[in-house]
Amino acid sequence: MTFPLEQNRLESLLALLPGVPGAERLSADYFAGWLCGALCVLGAEEPVGAMDAHWGESWSEALMEQELLDEFMGGVEEYWQLLQERLDGAVLTQDPDALPVADALPWAHHLPDRPASSGGVPEAARAWASGFVDAARDQTLGHEAAELLAVVRALTLGPGATLQAYLQQAYDEPLRIPVAALIDDALYAAQDLRILTQGQAR
Repeated sequence: MTFPLEQNRLESLLALLPGVPGAERLSADYFAGWLCGALCVLGAEEPVGAMDAHWGESWSEALMEQELLDEFMGGVEEYWQLLQERLDGAVLTQDPDALPVADALPWAHHLPDRPASSGGVPEAARAWASGFVDAARDQTLGHEAAELLAVVRALTLGPGATLQAYLQQAYDEPLRIPVAALIDDALYAAQDLRILTQGQAR
């Protein structure tokens, strides 16, 4: 399932967000990643509170002035419900090999098999990971959560020394790891963060 709003329409609405640094550059994939991070890392109960805390309570003013807030939030809340369904910690722990978060990410079904060392992560995956990581940027995380977040952050690394150092540390045969495996590991890490956050909330 894709985001309920068509990509160009969603991005035109995101560009209206006041007081959001770089709002005109927010992509649909980035925003989907941000919502996923708000759920998995922050354990947010609903998206409005997470957006208020992250972007300030004035984020919706321009949308309200143009009577676009209902359309925007309708799409956000529908996607949030999808994420909650796919990322229920109790369900995830029953089948640790499953990757239901991919159902909410159309790009996750068509992954390249080129080496990760080339830095060739698809732009959609890179943007999603950037949003996910940004959702947690002001949080103080425990050791386990920080390590899981680092796996997601790896998708944002371009070719170069930092990516090579990560691959050397994370994998026994870093030069043979395909981009698809790097992405799968990041999605599993996102799910593990959701399990961890829900466990701490109980």
